[in-house]
Amino acid sequence: MSEQFPQHARAVIIGGGIIGCSTAYHLSKIGWQDVVLLERKELASGTTWAAAGLVTQLRQNRQMSNLVRYATELYANLEAETGVATGYITTGAITVCQTEARRSEWLRAAAKARTYGIEVHEITLKEAAEMVPGMSTSGLITAFYIPKDGQTNPEDTTQSLAKGARLGGVLIFQNTAVTDITTRNGAVCGVKTEKGDISCEYVVNCAGMWGRQVGKMVNVSVPMHAAEHAHAVTLPIKGYKKVFPSIRDFDGLTYFKSENGAILFGGFETVSIPWGREGIPDNFKFTQLQENWDQFETFTNCAFERFPDIQGAEIRHLEVVPESFTPDTFFMIGEVPGLKNFLIGCGMNSVGIASAAGVGRALAQQMDRGYTEEELWPVDIKRCFSWQQNTKYVHDRIVESVGVSYHKHFPNRQRTTARPVILTPIHDRLKARGACFSQTAGWERADWFAPQGVEPVHRYDWRRPNWFDYQAEEHLAVRDNVGLYDLSSMGKLLVQGRDALTVMQYLCANDMDVKTGKIVYTPVLNVRGGFETDVTVTRLAEDQFFIVTAGATVVHDLDHFRRGISAYAHACVTDVTHGYAMLAIMGPTARDLMSALTDEDLSDSAFPFATALEIDVAYARPLAMRISYVGELGWELYIPTMFAAPVFDAIAEAGEKMGMKYVGMQAVNSLRLETGCRHWESDITPDDTPFEAGLGFGVKLNKGDFCGRNALLRKKEHGLCRKMVMFTLKDADPMLHAGEPIFRNGQRAGEITSGAYGFKVGAAVGMGYVNHPEGSIDDDWIISGEYEIEVEDERIAAVAGLKSPYDPKNERVRM
Repeated sequence: MSEQFPQHARAVIIGGGIIGCSTAYHLSKIGWQDVVLLERKELASGTTWAAAGLVTQLRQNRQMSNLVRYATELYANLEAETGVATGYITTGAITVCQTEARRSEWLRAAAKARTYGIEVHEITLKEAAEMVPGMSTSGLITAFYIPKDGQTNPEDTTQSLAKGARLGGVLIFQNTAVTDITTRNGAVCGVKTEKGDISCEYVVNCAGMWGRQVGKMVNVSVPMHAAEHAHAVTLPIKGYKKVFPSIRDFDGLTYFKSENGAILFGGFETVSIPWGREGIPDNFKFTQLQENWDQFETFTNCAFERFPDIQGAEIRHLEVVPESFTPDTFFMIGEVPGLKNFLIGCGMNSVGIASAAGVGRALAQQMDRGYTEEELWPVDIKRCFSWQQNTKYVHDRIVESVGVSYHKHFPNRQRTTARPVILTPIHDRLKARGACFSQTAGWERADWFAPQGVEPVHRYDWRRPNWFDYQAEEHLAVRDNVGLYDLSSMGKLLVQGRDALTVMQYLCANDMDVKTGKIVYTPVLNVRGGFETDVTVTRLAEDQFFIVTAGATVVHDLDHFRRGISAYAHACVTDVTHGYAMLAIMGPTARDLMSALTDEDLSDSAFPFATALEIDVAYARPLAMRISYVGELGWELYIPTMFAAPVFDAIAEAGEKMGMKYVGMQAVNSLRLETGCRHWESDITPDDTPFEAGLGFGVKLNKGDFCGRNALLRKKEHGLCRKMVMFTLKDADPMLHAGEPIFRNGQRAGEITSGAYGFKVGAAVGMGYVNHPEGSIDDDWIISGEYEIEVEDERIAAVAGLKSPYDPKNERVRM
């Protein structure tokens, strides 16, 4: 490079793969000057060069799908801007199904895709075979066609993005390894390299396979690990088209791509081979690993069945390379927790080429204005925990992670590797009572309880999984008698200090200036009025507030509160999650059970709803909160961890005499949906306001200034275009999960954000935002419509309501 090596930059991007070059390109497009990209070897020489180059729009959720949709636009037009061809072509893609379960999955996926604006059709096997001469449809039952999917050349696309970045003033230095990152006052301030130091305001870790190593320079958790990943390419096969739609045979674990009359094929290993645990060689550049035909055999067998001509074709080569995967198979982007201006774009799980355009644009948006155009929580780095840096954990989980992409994506599908990580204090007691466990944020949680003689294992199904009947019993026990569940995984934060009230009043939309012992539900908003999170807050003292949030969002929420405390404020926030277990006693006879455990007056007048008090239970003094997420009378007991087991034993002894049922997370979810409780991430996100979500009661506009207030005032003035609506299917058989399209008077109006079976109301229930196509929405317009929900290609009539289908006046929690 002829440019002089700089001593200062506004932003330094580490890594010259397609993610780094896309980030550089998009920063240049929004006018950022003094941007430097540093690549340890050559552009695209890590893992980018070896990718298959498929650009498949439909991903796990709307956010990730939109990132790829943007790529189909950018890659197709980039050559006109930069003069460097990307090799992008629109080929279309066909997914073939061997089983009815896979067809059910894709009927649901196709419906979701259409709500995202992605064209998807179910086609006949004859139509599929005509589009792809040489493909056998033996053993298949149906196929789905996505006309606008494409493929691109990974190296050429990277070089085109790099050229665009250079044209915008970005300096790119190859053969320049970053050796350290410097920080000052909780923010990055520079990088050290073999060629000298660069002071800077921002650092973006796009180091790919080296991303975890770069994260360790600033003690940031970037949980991912490389695994061997392979594809083979044939020589040209006579009679085959130069271009045909890519084929994905999920049941055969294999994909196929046209390659100028030849076929490239590979797949996602069910049991992968981790690579690089001891480190990555310094000379790694365009490196291939040893061929492993035994590991590749599954894909070869599928190839012979799906394209019989491959049996007689010559394989040009088998390409085995390392590829990075994350524990949950979602990539990681965004500003990291605990360190300002250090951002991540890593762990792409073999979808880096397709996602790079959107990821680079999102990182540039976040750096430029502090937030992205669309919320991206599913891939936010703040979902990751510090313990996930553990080398053994990421190594053991990656064995499974690679193959997850081609699993049947049933609701509640559990990972089986790298478990257990975190056990609640009563784990063994729940296991002895038949608990089948699920995992969230590392916590083993009782998902449902198997009766004696039934094996506590998950057997998945789109309609009636094996736990359905047992979940029904647990659900109805809470509705009709009393149930006990363990939610020790809930996040618990403590805000304290003489300025604690001032901090809480600004960060929370509800009024926090309440009496000691009062519990307040509150949205926590961003400056746009959207939910950064929602929490319950108990005022413990004049200068102490106890926050309860979801276990999966602790890192995110802790970081948000910490960033919200001024450097001049006398206040701090502490994560006390592991200091307390939480046992919930819920149901219409909960007061009777609690009265057998404590001498405290539990009457409604002495212990009203939304209050908290330390009480005697066994030999402990748990903080009892009269609050409910399941729509029934009850108390959540926050117990210092070392007291939890004896308290559980006392509850169990008294409860079993009353017919108390042990309750798992599946029932908790169906109970909360039946009673209309929202869930952050699914139903409320940074893009949704409390007024749209039907949670305006948690906002006190007249209390004074708070974060998001001005945005809410504008929203109130201009009116709403969308609003959360509850739905109950009129047919008792179909199931709702999430993503099902909502139709109003025959027109698409939204999608279900979360759903479950409502065992008390006798049908599936769900919630979702209904959009008014012509502007302002009101309650009369919502209720006046006729509604249907699309479930597996069939529209099911539904009853719509602005309140929950069960106990719409929310009276039972106040019994």
